[in-house]
Amino acid sequence: MNPYLLTDLWKETVEDHSILLGEPPEHSVRTIALSELHDEEACREYIRWFQDYIDAPDMKVAASMLAKRLGYLWTTPLVTAMTFHHQHVTFQLENSFLYHPKLEEHEEGTRFPFLAVNGLQAEALTGDRALWREKVAQEMFAVQLTPLLKTLTAVAPLSMSILWENIMVRIGPLYIPDEDEIERGRKHVQADFSYLTQVASGQVFGVRKNPLTRFTECKDNGYVAKSERITCCFYYQMSGEYCRKCPKIDNENESQLK
Repeated sequence: MNPYLLTDLWKETVEDHSILLGEPPEHSVRTIALSELHDEEACREYIRWFQDYIDAPDMKVAASMLAKRLGYLWTTPLVTAMTFHHQHVTFQLENSFLYHPKLEEHEEGTRFPFLAVNGLQAEALTGDRALWREKVAQEMFAVQLTPLLKTLTAVAPLSMSILWENIMVRIGPLYIPDEDEIERGRKHVQADFSYLTQVASGQVFGVRKNPLTRFTECKDNGYVAKSERITCCFYYQMSGEYCRKCPKIDNENESQLK
């Protein structure tokens, strides 16, 4: 086992994202491997179940909520390991499970899934950063995440732009400049964010062009995530309120003023 997986850095990342290391709990309400979600029929059946379980109005909303959850549970920890810990961590999809614990058995009490991961792999990233960063990103997105997002668009009538922005709202906050960072570290973090959102080709993501670029803006001579969303994730359709970045807020305020 890579010693990194035993460090406090990784343990804190796991705890921050409520990841369970090992097999999912036996008595969960529902469990499904991430690899199964690449299959259209299996994904459709799960989204239908998930829609009912979280009381979403339709599959479109359920699929959008799942994508946001995957950004939190799956993508963000891997990006954290790459940029801030210089490690290439791989979740084997057939050994990575979304599970829904019984509400009374989990302190968060949410109906959204959690992630259990077995058989983690990690490799320290050394040498040419540009080369290994591309390798890590391509595995993370083109090989693993993008096929799943494409399956979600196939089973629910929503656009890839919504799903990619759902991922972006999880990644973006990681790269907010920290005044306590030393200048060298800040440049390194900004360089990674610039790569993921500006430099990386569509091939790295398994699509025609970089899907994250449109969700950024240049500020203070560097790129940051936009403060407001371009697309709506439909959160308001199941919660009765808009999320803080929702583009519909301004439209709603304008209509109330008329």
